[in-house]
Amino acid sequence: KCQLMLSQPRCGSCPTLQSTFFSAFTHWHINKMNAIISVCHFCELHGPSVVFCTQAFRNASNLDELNDVVSALSKSDQKTSEEESSQEGKLWKYGSIKLENNAELYSITGSESCIACRSFTHNKPGYISNDDGAHVSYVSSQFPMQPDLHRLVRQACIRSLSCEVCPSREGPIYFGDEARGHVLSYSFFLKDVQARGFQRWYSILVLMKDKMFLLNSWPFLVKNLQQIINQLQESAAKIYGEQESKVSHRSLRSAASMMEPTAAGDNFKKQRVAGQPRSLVELVGSEGVWLKLHTSLTWLLKAGGLRLQERLVEGPPIEALPGDLHGEPCLSISELYSTLGPSMFHRVLHHLLIGHQLVIRCHDSNITAAIVLTLKPLLPRHCYNATSFSMEYIENSSANILGLHSSVEIPESITENICILDLVHKNGRKSEPDLSDSFGYIDKKTPFMCETKEEIIATIRKTNTEVSREGPLCTRPPQALSRIETAITNVSSLPGALSIYIATIVDEWMNKVKVWVHVIRHGIQPATGELSPANNAPLLGSLSSANTLALKSFVDDVSSCAGPSINPNSSAEQQQQRLLTAIGAIDWDIPLLTFWAQNVS
Repeated sequence: KCQLMLSQPRCGSCPTLQSTFFSAFTHWHINKMNAIISVCHFCELHGPSVVFCTQAFRNASNLDELNDVVSALSKSDQKTSEEESSQEGKLWKYGSIKLENNAELYSITGSESCIACRSFTHNKPGYISNDDGAHVSYVSSQFPMQPDLHRLVRQACIRSLSCEVCPSREGPIYFGDEARGHVLSYSFFLKDVQARGFQRWYSILVLMKDKMFLLNSWPFLVKNLQQIINQLQESAAKIYGEQESKVSHRSLRSAASMMEPTAAGDNFKKQRVAGQPRSLVELVGSEGVWLKLHTSLTWLLKAGGLRLQERLVEGPPIEALPGDLHGEPCLSISELYSTLGPSMFHRVLHHLLIGHQLVIRCHDSNITAAIVLTLKPLLPRHCYNATSFSMEYIENSSANILGLHSSVEIPESITENICILDLVHKNGRKSEPDLSDSFGYIDKKTPFMCETKEEIIATIRKTNTEVSREGPLCTRPPQALSRIETAITNVSSLPGALSIYIATIVDEWMNKVKVWVHVIRHGIQPATGELSPANNAPLLGSLSSANTLALKSFVDDVSSCAGPSINPNSSAEQQQQRLLTAIGAIDWDIPLLTFWAQNVS
């Protein structure tokens, strides 16, 4: 037995690891990078074959099991003393070992394998390296240790060297599924003067159960596998050149075809065509090629697990989430929905989402403040510009949600982009509070609400809610409105969950708005076309009057920022539809996109 200090592979630095030959097999164990890396070869006599595997193992959960394995090893190898077996058990520091069913994996006759299909002799399966810092043992062997894993690697090997290939037959490719695992296969050729076509076909497989981890690690794995393959190809090309200079290809092939028959039937025919099989050691001219592969693949498993790690992403504090009003006596969205009624809530929210000014007139400042604050989570922060209570009208540009005293009149000239919601006593009388008290109350920078939630709800229910004036609306509401209403009417939703879900809807549509603005400003293909009211005439004609006004306004605003970068080749209608489809929106969402796109960087 010899102990070897593994050298650092070219693909990166590696901690000091201890390596030794060891006669045991293990099962696939979970580690930071739950993967197995295999070297496969397309043998000209036996087809696709698994030649070499490297996998990682963590601490054994049952120390008694490890002791039983050490005892079994001493019985299986009569030439090894009890002291040597104990030493081997110590060298395999981490990971449990099971010998059951492993005999079946190695019951391969000489007719089923050859020197090209093997990396180790049957009684010396591979190398072990221990990483004491991470408490992981890395094991390289001929085959995977567990029968189920052996079957998956065998299937991946066959697919890698038969049907799942790149157009050039060399390079990386992905295939797999949940049942058979996810595989990154990198196929390549090594030159050989005795091979058919003067080259041997190999592949390196990375098999995982985690698809997203594999695909996220794709650049890292491909880069380092390419370095390993380049070293093998350079060494094989050097040996190929030396052998080619000594004897011609024709004489080598003639000698191979005139071999004495060693088997009958198909095997004899295969040997006449294929020639003498050669191992990877012969192809690259290095006895230590398997040790170098073990070192490189060990580093790859370790580094691959370290480069992608879970970390806690801190979001805003829970108390800062939309809808959380720090215990103030404010309504929840579901309570406002039930108080106003489905029809009235739908109209009010429709105006609010597309940028119309919502004016709430009531005799009680507490009620207007409660409604104004309740509507806050339904809009992005930059779209929420509210005044809880005022004794005079404020324009939409200064307050898109405005609470007014019921005695305040709104100019008759304002008919577009407005929705006036009046809350009047059911007896038809409006209370007239002392205006001086109201103004004095406004000057104080204190919360307007002083009543309890129950009192506010009871007061609203004693009033008639009616829309006294409103601008035109689209025939259909935005998709966001329908989703919000569906969430509110879901009786199984808890108040806290509803607030978070509505915040998620708002964030989702803000992402759509950002893509919408970015594409139009920068003219990204294929959504091209000069954005101007003239060029958008076909699209404007297909929309309702409200959508037309919204799109014209949005086009004017965005076109001034876009400049000459917009490509005028494709029609505006095609551009608009492609962009809407790409972000998951429809024509009826344009007013919402237009309003939410204001002041978006």
